[in-house]
Amino acid sequence: MVEELASHDLGGLPDPVAAEQLLGLRRLLDRLEGHRLAELAAVDARGAAGAEADLQAGSTAGWLRARLRMGAGAASGAVRTARAVRRGP
Repeated sequence: MVEELASHDLGGLPDPVAAEQLLGLRRLLDRLEGHRLAELAAVDARGAAGAEADLQAGSTAGWLRARLRMGAGAASGAVRTARAVRRGP
């Protein structure tokens, strides 16, 4: 789907279509981010960080830093957010 979107001629779209497409993309990104946080929470809860390389990571945040080259604040924030989403209100 991303490849298809990347191949579109954005300059050729009528303004209303371009605007609606942008709003739709934001909605898709929000849904995808929610799913990513749910999966991150599950990996964290299971202690599965590092399992893809048959390793036991010291922490989920440390694993994110190493594997995705995330900054310390971003990795810790992602794990905190994922845990909060998993806990619920």
